Amino acid sequence: MSEPILSVREFCVDYLTADGPIRALDRISLELKKGEILGIAGESGSGKSTFAQAVLRIAAPPALITGGEAIFEGKDLLKMNDAELHEVRWKRASLVFQSAMDVLNPVLTVGAQIRDILRAHTKMTRAEETARANELVALVELPKTVLESYAHQLSGGMRQRAVIALALSLQPQLVILDEPTTALDVIVEREILQSVLALRARLGFSVIFITHDLARMLEICDRVAIFYAGRLIEIAPAAELRDDPKHPYTRKLLTAFPSVRNQASGWGGIPGSPPSLAHPPGGCRFHPRCEVAFADCSDREPPLIQINEQHKAACLLLEPEL
Repeated sequence: MSEPILSVREFCVDYLTADGPIRALDRISLELKKGEILGIAGESGSGKSTFAQAVLRIAAPPALITGGEAIFEGKDLLKMNDAELHEVRWKRASLVFQSAMDVLNPVLTVGAQIRDILRAHTKMTRAEETARANELVALVELPKTVLESYAHQLSGGMRQRAVIALALSLQPQLVILDEPTTALDVIVEREILQSVLALRARLGFSVIFITHDLARMLEICDRVAIFYAGRLIEIAPAAELRDDPKHPYTRKLLTAFPSVRNQASGWGGIPGSPPSLAHPPGGCRFHPRCEVAFADCSDREPPLIQINEQHKAACLLLEPEL
């Protein structure tokens, strides 16, 4: 897993408002390796979903990409024209959105929606489209009857599996999962994630997995990136992040999930609220909520400091002493 399939550098996204632009993603730099599962975690408003949509250039106005590059399979997505993007989206990279009910067309059957994708991107005959649709529902462990069903006729878990089938219809090399199990119960959530893991092992695609649930993410991801207020503040292998987090925010985020082994102590919430991106605090954006902040934290923006070959964190406490 040494060669990156996606390399994002100094990536910036603004939301244009009547009061001026609001920076939603601020100079994000990270890589996704072939066959890897990269998790992106953070509180609401940290930029996770904006990143997912902006990288594939489907973020709708008033979102605007204002800087950086996103090199996917050797080509910069930000420099592609519409025809080039058409060849990438769904064929090479696809996205599973948060709410399956919002994604599936309520007046088309699941089978019709799969055939729409195949018709838009391939020259399959109707018989080939039907055969492929049957393959896809079997792949995500759904009965063939789902192909003739509408979204409202399916359970939440079945709808989410149908959306995953749509995302895999053209055998992409990158699948972005944007909180794919939102509003599902924990049993269905686990089934969905286990299915994704099995499909990834079988088909070999790379995954960006976005969620609020850091504990779940640490179970299934190879590496995890932590976003806070539009910035990348820590990235490391999942096991290392769990056992030895370096950023104070990451440590607090980990303790926000109670352990099933010891619920009496050692966990709690993060004081305060994420800052407004319209008026973010100076220096380290976490410093107003940080229990170990010192004077410089409000004045100097911390750089991403290399802890080891695969671990980086942005905290002034990690700077080497002079």
